[in-house]
Amino acid sequence: MNRLQRKFPILLLAAGIAGGMFVAGCSSKDMRQETVATVNGDPIKVSELREFLGVPAGVFAVPEIPVERKKEALDQLEAGRLLAQEGRSLGLDNTPEFKEILQQNDPLVRIKALLRKEIEGKLKVTDEEIKAEIAKVKEANKEISDADAAMRAVKSVSGSRVQKIQEDLIAAAKKETGAAVDPEAVARIGKEKDVPDNVVLASVGDEKILYGDVKKILLGLSQGGGAQGQPDLSKNPALVGNILERELTMRALAAYAKKQGVDDGSERYKSMRQEMERFVLRGLMIENVATKNVEVTDNEIEAAYAEHSATLVRDGKKIPLALVKEQIRAALRNEKGKKVVDAHIAELRKKAKITVNDAVLPKV
Repeated sequence: MNRLQRKFPILLLAAGIAGGMFVAGCSSKDMRQETVATVNGDPIKVSELREFLGVPAGVFAVPEIPVERKKEALDQLEAGRLLAQEGRSLGLDNTPEFKEILQQNDPLVRIKALLRKEIEGKLKVTDEEIKAEIAKVKEANKEISDADAAMRAVKSVSGSRVQKIQEDLIAAAKKETGAAVDPEAVARIGKEKDVPDNVVLASVGDEKILYGDVKKILLGLSQGGGAQGQPDLSKNPALVGNILERELTMRALAAYAKKQGVDDGSERYKSMRQEMERFVLRGLMIENVATKNVEVTDNEIEAAYAEHSATLVRDGKKIPLALVKEQIRAALRNEKGKKVVDAHIAELRKKAKITVNDAVLPKV
């Protein structure tokens, strides 16, 4: 389980939900469902490309972002499709590892589907606001490209609005589900020597969050389950409180999502589940391809050390190779792995049937 969590962590609000929620422009709902490309018959919709470019739920068009930047983003989506398709052909979606990751992230699927629904109904940004912000960005950064200026502008204009939607959603979820922390139970941690694992720290409806649940999460987050001689994280009230709040929020949102119709049979759930499956398959394929026959020799490490020796200085003295050897090895392995994956994707492209609707790209 620890290895799975390190590779595919359940990313809650800051990373999994709040990340990439920027908008620009305006468009009809029909355009969002237009196919901008197909990969072996698997369609990539306008909404998906917009989200990849930072548009939440693909609600708005981003005409200020040049077509070339959109094509670069589309290339990455195509690569992800190819890897996911190959993963399925190899049967990775039937492995225990794949199934465990999907089960572990099912609450996140519901939460992201719910948030997408909220954004579709509540986020409003006008094209005039984006254009005005782009002008400000360019005035402050004379050398910035049009694409980067547009991306920075949509982030600036929409960031606080998305945060407000998210905060309101969390508040509604907690209220509707009766989510609450028991402060007296939490206060026992750190004061009493042995707090039982079955002590209820918080509740969401009929669901209870036990001290033992929090301890398991902390155990999974700690490298190797906690090194000998290290302090017991489960005895730290502040850390326990942070984990508890995260878990409480996640469970409240997941339960609220079901009440809002985001259940297993809903189209919103199915769509987000499909995206999660592709993401996991892509990750498993990258790991399999990148780690296969990718080795770093001592000679390569020594050469890299020599090349970057000018930057490997601490307190005016050169850092010994022994102290940075494994970091250099990891960096070189990642670099080699990326090249291997890129080459593998290039081979998949040669065999694939990929079509792009160039006429749709300006409307993305």
